[in-house]
Amino acid sequence: MPARDAHLIARTATVAVASAVALFAAGPAAAAPPSPAPVQEALAVSITVATPAQEVLYGSPIIASGGVSEGGRAVAGALLELQADPYPFRGFATVGRTTTAPDGSFAFAPLRADRNVRLRVVRAELVFSAAGPQPSKSPVISVYVDPRATLKSRSLGPGRTQLTLRMAHTTQAGGGSVEASWFVAARGTRVFRLLAVTPTRELRSGLLWASAIIDPPARHFAYRVCLTPPWEAAMSRGRGRCPRGDYAVGHNVG
Repeated sequence: MPARDAHLIARTATVAVASAVALFAAGPAAAAPPSPAPVQEALAVSITVATPAQEVLYGSPIIASGGVSEGGRAVAGALLELQADPYPFRGFATVGRTTTAPDGSFAFAPLRADRNVRLRVVRAELVFSAAGPQPSKSPVISVYVDPRATLKSRSLGPGRTQLTLRMAHTTQAGGGSVEASWFVAARGTRVFRLLAVTPTRELRSGLLWASAIIDPPARHFAYRVCLTPPWEAAMSRGRGRCPRGDYAVGHNVG
């Protein structure tokens, strides 16, 4: 299930003797989708757009839906386009088309974004009002796409536990090996201690892997792995740098 930290977004995996959180952090140049200026909507037409969440896991579907009304009445048969502007945000392009139902509602086919993306809905026909023809656009919605992390813990005998991370990520913003920092905290404590720093590698394009062997501080513990991959700016929200040493959290580890 999703787990959130005051500093970073995380995915959590629970095993017999440990709970684990995978983290990644941005350097100072990391960029999340910019907050565009509000788009002026047509005088006679309003379009609303909804997505299941403005933060989704890599590979999860995004559904843009809403409704079109004119003067408080539903508009049936309106031609609509879904437009997307993915990282690095060089402009919108049409990625879907649909028409409104008799009650004015609409829903586009699911979109699977592989990186942060800005979305908007555009009415593909001009609407005429007293002021003349009025193009109609929805406000822009920024959707943040998080990498999909899988963590595992395996005992190798007394004093030796192997921790592993697999992370599916975008292939659109570079790759290569980076350092992964492994932090461990005994259950009931607040301090995560840096126990290992290891290199990552790409098992294949878009699949990062890292591993560390540690001497766990207790039978029950939590661990976190933090990295700053070259594609971080294209995914999720900017988070700040990885800790360089031990750090404390605001509550005891469960």
